[in-house]
Formats: sequence, structure tokens, C-alpha cells
Amino acid sequence: MKWVLASLLVMATASMATAETARFHRQVAAAQSNITDTVKKIREDDEGIAILFQKNAGSYYLRRDVAEFDSAKKKLQDSLSSKKPVSVTLDSKQLNILEVK
Repeated sequence: MKWVLASLLVMATASMATAETARFHRQVAAAQSNITDTVKKIREDDEGIAILFQKNAGSYYLRRDVAEFDSAKKKLQDSLSSKKPVSVTLDSKQLNILEVK
């Protein structure tokens, strides 16, 4: 009987911890984040350009429908050719580039 109560207590505690962890992650996740890095590679397609950075893992995407697409694309290409870092604001969930400085 004691082991049944003990296992129920453990399961209840584990489920509460999981719910608390999930709530914590939802609060921490931001819609936007900023990175500063040097462009490693650019690949263009019909809908925009895919960007790989030197230090940040993952493939980031600049869509053609972003305001000032041409200016942002030029800044990214300049970073690639000059090997100088660029500051990028992106959508954290989908890794879409929103702004390039």
C-alpha cells in the first residue's frame, strides 16, 4: 500500500514539474531575437534567400516580402564578401530574418 501511495506522489510531482517547465518555456520564448554574426553562405531561390552564419547554427531565411528586402540582402552580401559581422533581427520560431543592420 505504501508503494502505491509513494508512486502516486512521484507521478503527481512529475506531472506538476512538467506543466511548470512547459509554462516556463512559453514565457521565456520571445517572438524576436537578435544575433550578430558573419555570413558564411547565401543561397537564393524564388521566395528569398537562405543564410548560413559562421557561429550560429541553423539556416536563416530572408523572404522577399520583407520590408526593405533589397537593402537587407545587400547588407548580408557585404558581410559575406568583407567577412564582417552584421546584426540581424529574426523570428525565433521560424528563423525568418526580419531586419538587417
